[in-house]
Amino acid sequence: MRAAVYYEPGRIRIEDVPEPSAGPGEVKVKVAFNGICGSDLHEYYGHAMMVPLGYRHPLTGVQAPVILGHEAAGTVVEVGSGVQGIEEGQLVAIEPIVACKTCIHCQKGSYNHCKQMAFHGYSTGGGGLAEYTVVGSDMVHIMPDGITAQQAALVEPMAVAWHALKLANVKPGDYCVIFGAGPIGLGAFFGARAMDVHPIIVEVSEHRRAAARQVGADAVINPADGSVYAQVLKITGGSSAAACIDAAGVAATLDNALCVVRVHGRVVIVGVPDGPLPLTAGLLFLTEASLVASRAYCNDFPDVIDGVRRGDYPLDGWVTTIGMEQLVEDGFEALRDGREIKVLVDPSR
Repeated sequence: MRAAVYYEPGRIRIEDVPEPSAGPGEVKVKVAFNGICGSDLHEYYGHAMMVPLGYRHPLTGVQAPVILGHEAAGTVVEVGSGVQGIEEGQLVAIEPIVACKTCIHCQKGSYNHCKQMAFHGYSTGGGGLAEYTVVGSDMVHIMPDGITAQQAALVEPMAVAWHALKLANVKPGDYCVIFGAGPIGLGAFFGARAMDVHPIIVEVSEHRRAAARQVGADAVINPADGSVYAQVLKITGGSSAAACIDAAGVAATLDNALCVVRVHGRVVIVGVPDGPLPLTAGLLFLTEASLVASRAYCNDFPDVIDGVRRGDYPLDGWVTTIGMEQLVEDGFEALRDGREIKVLVDPSR
């Protein structure tokens, strides 16, 4: 089968590799689509953070080279022994976290903080940027009727946004300022709208602002037009925001978030910064706001799948599909250069 094999930063090859089989407790999936994530760009253009490069992962024993891809969805084609409730032919989304299930965090249910956490597509060897992938049966979420394979492939990044939104602790009628209109920022917008929260998007890119408007955002701010604080107050009628979600992960964004959040509000950081993230500490004292970080997701897939079923997550205007051979040029490079917002790869093309 064809697969995207990661060797080191700047080196990915589309190769023929052996087709895997499902072992006991496992499920084999024919991949329909696998999304490219900002974390993939970090691994390719920056340095290996998630892929075990030069060492073996403590939980899986895997090291580079690995098959990339952690935002996968497809059809079940083989069910290993001992697996119940999953059948061949079902459309599924894959939750890529592989947890030890024995550490203190796993025992408390916070498996996204597992001390030995591995990620399918980074540290499990065979990810979703391949024609077929094999995962543990507990990583599979069966899609309800009416959901397409493209929608299923977006469940993983939308779960990242949903987890951040839950940490924001917003209520119906609240204003929530979302910094960044990439996939996670748009996911937070979709989730906030479904919760009857009033989302306000702040985005520097004209292309992304246009995409946000196309998917229904009517409160979109360009920081270049003046004070973000003043623009937020104009939209809200003079009120500060109950919460802010930083899906950009840059210093200027964080300071703006601390300026527009209300007293005792919350600022949730979900955008992973490339380096140190300084902030103006005095802004925290002005509002006694809570500053929290959001890591991946934990039991969030079912909520997102239900939202997809209801139509909360439209695809038009921000999602593009490509074939495997276009991975770097029309995938990685297009995302890095801002020409695309979300790219799904079809391994069969």
